[in-house]
Amino acid sequence: MATPPPPPTQLGELILLRTPYQSMTLPTGWQNEIEWDARYVEWSFRGVNCHVAKALRIPVTVTVLNETTQQPETYRDWLLIGYEGGSGE
Repeated sequence: MATPPPPPTQLGELILLRTPYQSMTLPTGWQNEIEWDARYVEWSFRGVNCHVAKALRIPVTVTVLNETTQQPETYRDWLLIGYEGGSGE
């Protein structure tokens, strides 16, 4: 018998746990700014080419520490998610 998949919230928790930023949040209206691309591309991941059939770009607001001023700086960045393989079609 197959093990049931984890709840979707665990994926979000993992992404937030592994962010390289001090904090990462979704800006107001983020749902309206999501972008999709269905062109086939190759991403290099750890030296291995991955065949990405579809990609998702999600806006995020991130905070980093400015090493010169030692003050936090907040700006817009993007979280990219690539779907490897045959794109489910």
